[in-house]
Amino acid sequence: MRRVGVFGGTFDPVHVGHLGPALRALATFRFDELVFIPAGDPPHKQGEPLTPFAHRFAMLALATQPYDRVFVSDLEQQRPGPTYTVDTLQLLRERHGSDRLYFLMGSDSFAQIATWHRWEELVELADLVVLHRATAWGDELAARVPARLRPLLERVEPDAGVRAPEPGRTRVYLLDHEPFPVSATLLRDRLRRGQPIGELVPQEVYRYIVKYHLYQHSGEPTDGR
Repeated sequence: MRRVGVFGGTFDPVHVGHLGPALRALATFRFDELVFIPAGDPPHKQGEPLTPFAHRFAMLALATQPYDRVFVSDLEQQRPGPTYTVDTLQLLRERHGSDRLYFLMGSDSFAQIATWHRWEELVELADLVVLHRATAWGDELAARVPARLRPLLERVEPDAGVRAPEPGRTRVYLLDHEPFPVSATLLRDRLRRGQPIGELVPQEVYRYIVKYHLYQHSGEPTDGR
């Protein structure tokens, strides 16, 4: 049975805080492939400015190009209307047949999972891999999620290898990672101010941002490399 990791998000822009934990999950769960899916029309971002899909897709392609078994999908661009995660996973389930799906998400998102559209179906479609920041959440995380999910929680050691549960059963894995002092919001703000972003994004992504004058209202972003 093939293992397929799925990591969705706006990735506006993709940065080391996305890549580091995702690559750790790739190694820990020994995915046959890890697919990044940039959001098409994310419902939680309605009314907020969003960089065009083509740019976000291109930056992800540049960021993931060096890694084997890592791909980028335009699945959500092809769908009209708000792109809910549960619908994306349903399409992936139909396409992947007997493959085992693992959906990656951050601790902050998992803490709010009860607000997600048809969240109960998520754990029927895929195992959840929570990229867990123990320094930020610790045991409080379990108390924040719906009671029906708590028996499914399983903490896993990075790079240790994880055995798949029995067919028909899904789990919620907490995969710890070191904190990265970065967010897409922080990067956009720094670029608008003309401040350096150092090693917070891959070099190829930074060059793309400069080339297409992304995330700035006026002037060029400072080259922090």
